[in-house]
Amino acid sequence: MTQGERERNYIWRPNDSSSTTRLRYDLEAEHFYRSFKSAERKHKPSSISADLGVIGLFISLVFSLLTLVVLSLVQLVKWLRS
Repeated sequence: MTQGERERNYIWRPNDSSSTTRLRYDLEAEHFYRSFKSAERKHKPSSISADLGVIGLFISLVFSLLTLVVLSLVQLVKWLRS
């Protein structure tokens, strides 16, 4: 079968179960998988920046809770004086 016949009949890739065909499809699948993982790593935030973000949120939470406690104590003192 020639290339033109394959294109006309939409048989542009072999679909038999021969070991050669399966090997080619396995190699192609591995290539696309590696490419996908490589692209995913490029767009993934680094673990250091993610860790710093979590640490920053934790510090912000601690300061917010301290502020809440201090303001509550100030209000309690004002209420006791009145």
